[in-house]
Formats: sequence, structure tokens, C-alpha cells
Amino acid sequence: MYFIGIDIGTTNTKLCLFEMPGFNCIYKYSFKTPINVENQNSDFDINRIWVNIKKGLKAISNKVSDTKQIKNISIASVGEAGVLVNKLGETLGPAITWYDKRTEKQLQYIHSKISREEIYKITGLPSHTNYSINKILWIMDNFNEVIGNEYKWLCMAEYFGYKFTGNMYSEFSLASRTMALDLIKRGWSTDLLGKLDVESSLFPDIIASGMEIGHITKETAYETGLSTDTSVSIAGHDHMCGSIAAGITPENTVLDSTGTTEGILLLQKNPSLDFDFYNAAISNGIHVLENYYTLFASLPSAGYSIEWFIRNFIGDNLTFDEVMKELPTHCIKESNLIFIPHLRGSGPPNRSILSKGLFYGLTESNTKYDLLKAVFEGLCFELKNLLDTVENLIGKNYSTIKVIGPACRNPYWLQLKSDILNKNVVACEIDEAVAKGAAMLAAYRMGEISSIDNVDITCSTKTFIPDSNKSKKYKEIFENLYMPLYKNKINFEINNWGEK
Repeated sequence: MYFIGIDIGTTNTKLCLFEMPGFNCIYKYSFKTPINVENQNSDFDINRIWVNIKKGLKAISNKVSDTKQIKNISIASVGEAGVLVNKLGETLGPAITWYDKRTEKQLQYIHSKISREEIYKITGLPSHTNYSINKILWIMDNFNEVIGNEYKWLCMAEYFGYKFTGNMYSEFSLASRTMALDLIKRGWSTDLLGKLDVESSLFPDIIASGMEIGHITKETAYETGLSTDTSVSIAGHDHMCGSIAAGITPENTVLDSTGTTEGILLLQKNPSLDFDFYNAAISNGIHVLENYYTLFASLPSAGYSIEWFIRNFIGDNLTFDEVMKELPTHCIKESNLIFIPHLRGSGPPNRSILSKGLFYGLTESNTKYDLLKAVFEGLCFELKNLLDTVENLIGKNYSTIKVIGPACRNPYWLQLKSDILNKNVVACEIDEAVAKGAAMLAAYRMGEISSIDNVDITCSTKTFIPDSNKSKKYKEIFENLYMPLYKNKINFEINNWGEK
């Protein structure tokens, strides 16, 4: 018996074939997620994504002797991006990427109708251009068609679930990233949407993560070689699905999910909606195991910062692995070079789309490898600032963090995390954690496994222990250099450009 997990990410999309009962990934098909860029605007190319997904499924079906043994396709994706689509499958407007800033005008309009504090009390989210409601308003402002009851908003995973089955549903973890969901009532906020003149009928019914929404259509079955007996599920938000594969529970640890962005995730029984959490811009949400709420905070530029640096400063002469091999030998001398990684704005606790990146401490003797080392250290300092904030708010200190994603293949970065955070860092080398979590959730909802917690997930882990001397040194740099620069930069930006 097999399950397929799909992970639609910002940079790459992965389709993985998992064999029961151990959810071993026996085949993987991946492609670069197509994004159309024009000036400062960027849109996911949903048509090309769909074509490539079908190619991937065709490749998978060729690996299985009896495709009826493929029981389910479960889809996870980035959070806030999506499309407006009607009953005929026609989309209105683009699939704006989650990080696109063109919706600043729409966010200002939202703030003229409802305060930031009220938005947080209802949705658990610090208002921001990323969230779906801004993208919906932008499309409504820029396209003349009457939307009415003809269109539904579908986040990325939900849209491709519709493409597979013809059925439109929302899923709780994705719905809680729209800034339109009442977190306590677990339904679309008629109060918030009413103030924005948006009909709640624009949003589909919400179902639990992993629930079947239908079976693949005859047309898709024919194109992919799969059976119409294969059901389809919406797994949900990618970081949340990854936490399932990593075995995160409220009692044990905090998840550090790495990729283009970097997010920390904690589970709790109740949301945290008071002023201190609002002031620190910490996001609440509903987990893919819907009995839990999430505390989630994302840093917009993590893996992206490394990709940006290598593309612009290293070039194509060396591969990433070669660069990492050379890095330690080229950075023998210590320097106080500081990098603040706000290439796509800043994350909590001072979240702003206007915040800019910063290098400080450059001298004529610095090399490109010194700068790359500063990039890695800056990412860790930024994570420390965020994690310190969350731990202070909840009154709990975590001695260990679990890491999933591309950082698990980078021991240099992992050891830096351990030294700078002064915590044990457990790298969970799970083969495609998000896709695996998606498959596990579908199997659980279908009754193929009795409990998520009882799955025997075979994955290798490696624990990185902080070096006490380095932790002490980095603590001094963090307190005496990084944070003063960070605070002064943020204050300058607020005083000169305002807070957004």
C-alpha cells in the first residue's frame, strides 16, 4: 500500500511515494516551483505547477506495478498564497506569492476599517501584507468582474485539491493563515469580513487536515496513469505538516523548520491572544491536529539569504557543497562582522515589510568567505532573538530544538545554531518531512494508522552540543553588537518610514 505526499514550496515542489507501514520514501519527483516575476511583483504560475505535478504523478505511476495500491494523494503547501476560482475552474487574478508586497494599499484599507489589535484578537495574527485577505482585496480592486457567490478563495494546497477532484474545501491550518478566520469560533469571521465588505461565502467549508475531499477525476487518472480509486486530501500548511513527521508535541520541544524561510513552531492547548504576544507579532494558528493551537513565527529570509549571497558573491564557479567545504579554511581569523538578514523585511518581534538588511563591520581585509560566515551567524542571531522572545512570553526555556529541512544537511550551520542558541540542536534527517507529514495525516484520517504518535518513523538524527566557550563569546557579540545594531536599525526605520 502506498501514499503520495506533495509539498508545494516557495523554491521547489516535491512529490514523494511512501510505502506503508513505515512511510519509507521509495521514489521522489521534484521540480523548481515556477514563479513569474515582473518588476517587484511575483506570482506562482499555477498552470505550470499543475502540468509538472501531473508529470510527476506519471513518473510515480510508472514505478508501481498496481496503481490501485496508491490509496491517497495528500497535499501540503506554503500558507498565504492562493487563487480566486469559480465553479468552471476559471481563476480571477494572479496567484500572488506569499512574500509579495504589492498589497500595502489593501492593508492600509483594512486598518482604516478595523484596528490591528482587534484583528489579532479575532484571527490571532499580527496584520501583515502576506496574509490572504490582502491578496483577495487586491484582486477585487484590480479586476472589474463581479465576484459575488461565483468565486471561492483557495489556498495553494486547496486549489490543487480542487484540480484533482473538482471539490472545493478549505483546511484549518491554511484557513488560519488567511487573516479571515475567527480563531476561537473556528469559522470565517463574519464580523471582520463584514467590515471589509467581503462576503463570507467567498470562503469554502473548512475540514480537518488529511480528510478525504474526493477521488481524482477520470481525466487526471488518464493523464497520470493513476486509478480513479485514489483519494485526495488537503494536508495543510507546510511547516505544520513537517512537525508531524518530526514528532513535535506540546510537551517535548520546539520545531525549527528551515527552507527559503525559517519558522519556529510550538503547540499549545489554547491560543495566546493577549497584548504581549500581539506586541511581539507572534502568530497563532490551528495545527493540522486540530485539537492543538500553534504559536508560529517566521523569519522571511533564511535559506534565501544564503542563496542570495552565493548567487551574487560566489557565482557559478563553485557548488554550494564546495563553498561550504572551503568556508572554515578561509575564516581562520575571528571578526566582528555583523549581518542582519532582513532582505525580505523583518520577522518577529519587530515585523516590518520595510525593514532592510545590513552588513556592519566591513574592513579592507574581509573576504567573501568572511561575509558568508557573517550571513550564517546573522541567521542564528536572528533566530536567537526570536526564540528568546517566545520563551520569555510563555515562561518556558527549551533546552533542545528539533530542526527539519535543508539545514539538516549543513553541519556547519547546525553547530552555529547550537553555539549561538546555547541549546542542543537535534537535526532530524527526515526524507522530505513536509511530504511525509502530509501522507501520515491522510493515512491517519483514513484509519490506516490508529494514531500519529504510534507511527514508527525511521529517521537518522544527529545532536549538536553547544561549545561553552563559543556560546559565551557569541552571547557577548549578540548582546553588545547584534542587538544594539538591530534596535537602532529598527528605530531608524520606524522613525523615517513608519511601521508596516
